[in-house]
Amino acid sequence: MSAKDQADFQAWLNRSALHRQAIADYGSFWSELDKLGQLTKSVAAEPAAPVAPAAGGTKTWLAASAAAILVMLAVGGVLRQESPAPAPVRPAAMPPGTQSYATAIGAQKTFALADGSIVALNTNSRIEVDLRKDGRDIHLLRGEAYFDVVHDKTRPFTVFANRYVVRDIGTAFAVHLLDKGLVNVRVTKGSVEIGASRKGSDATKSLGILGAGQDVLFGRKILHAETVSDAELSRKLAWRQGQLIYSGQALSDVVADISRYSDIEIELADPALKDLPVGGAFSVNQTDAILAALENNFGIHAQWIDARHVRLTGGKDSAGK
Repeated sequence: MSAKDQADFQAWLNRSALHRQAIADYGSFWSELDKLGQLTKSVAAEPAAPVAPAAGGTKTWLAASAAAILVMLAVGGVLRQESPAPAPVRPAAMPPGTQSYATAIGAQKTFALADGSIVALNTNSRIEVDLRKDGRDIHLLRGEAYFDVVHDKTRPFTVFANRYVVRDIGTAFAVHLLDKGLVNVRVTKGSVEIGASRKGSDATKSLGILGAGQDVLFGRKILHAETVSDAELSRKLAWRQGQLIYSGQALSDVVADISRYSDIEIELADPALKDLPVGGAFSVNQTDAILAALENNFGIHAQWIDARHVRLTGGKDSAGK
């Protein structure tokens, strides 16, 4: 499957709980197909609210879905092995007080909070969860987290990242605390309000309300904002399925992403490579395979300096040494 196929498929899943249920049903029925089984596990990480099917149309629709999946398999040929996202793990009865959840470098974790909200943690991330009768506070201490929130007007759901605040208004969204202390928010459905705490005060200054499809970088003020397609949003959040998907992104951005998922230092020795466009779908925990793909498909030479240091150079540079 191409990067576009992956993104389109994820967008299709996100459009309807019935879509997700259809894939789960057929994935279970054809369990001998390893690839479809993996897709089913990925779907399990997506919360699906019950949807009543149209009377008399379910069997016909499911049959059409099966045909669509078979076409995808036929057109895609032999599909690459990918790491499926873990199914949500519901913790034991949550005791009073704050609970902490974390992931190691290269790992992702999906779990359900006691209120039914789903949280997915990306690589090297940590949150602290405080669920009370009058509110639900999440402190993102590092990394990136995706929240699919069960809305409750009597218990606001608020994410604190550094000095900045993201407040749920019935939605699903991702929050990424960047190294420089800035925050990136991506909204997949519903809306959220973002804000910054006032100096020397617990009060928060609102920076506005974001709707589905919006991708915003902010600190004390909004630094960058754009509205992206469902497919592009799914591409950017493909880490929830254990993937990195690119469709023309600069190599420098790809290298920055790869570095988040491993303890290997990747050096771009050739400045001319910085803006080289890269496309493809890769598993987040297979650094060797990513580097091999860059060599095979993009004319890049990956030279291992030692066990934790790789230098990337252009093909011409490596050939001349």
